[in-house]
Amino acid sequence: ALVPMFKQAAGWAPYAGKGHWPNLDMIPIGKLSKRGPVGQERYSRFSPVEERTMMTLWCISRSPLILGGNLPENRPGDLALETNEEVLRVNQKGADSRQLSRDHGAIVWVSRMPGTKTWNIAFFNLLDTAQNVKLDLSALGITAEAPVRDLWIHKNLGNFSGSFMQAVLPHGSALFSVTAP
Repeated sequence: ALVPMFKQAAGWAPYAGKGHWPNLDMIPIGKLSKRGPVGQERYSRFSPVEERTMMTLWCISRSPLILGGNLPENRPGDLALETNEEVLRVNQKGADSRQLSRDHGAIVWVSRMPGTKTWNIAFFNLLDTAQNVKLDLSALGITAEAPVRDLWIHKNLGNFSGSFMQAVLPHGSALFSVTAP
């Protein structure tokens, strides 16, 4: 189950750091069962949207990325989730990751990139319907116009001031970077 991992990650966030990372467990993406003795061959039961949400939570919370699928049988979508360099950088380099807000199924996580003015921002939607998720940029100390980049699709979204909002699919997520001027 993915939803309980949000509470678990938030509880561990204050203690995360070198030598003690929050382990959210293995990532069940890809071919998880080959053959016998238990059950049929099968891939993950998460939808592609939910798989991206899982990878986003694991990366922003800095959980170890322990893949549970049989890598030689990865589908293209599995491989894309597991090899996105911009997303993996959030997991490997982000600092001070934490849940910033949780309201009506909308969750915002942030972390900073050490030695830079860049923040990582993760939006999550736990609802069964799409919703807009919003971040007041002043919560990150950003009071002037700042560029936002979508890390999953490698696209600059433009400059934003005051707040940043994104529509997020049901059970979905989005991962961005924003750099203070």
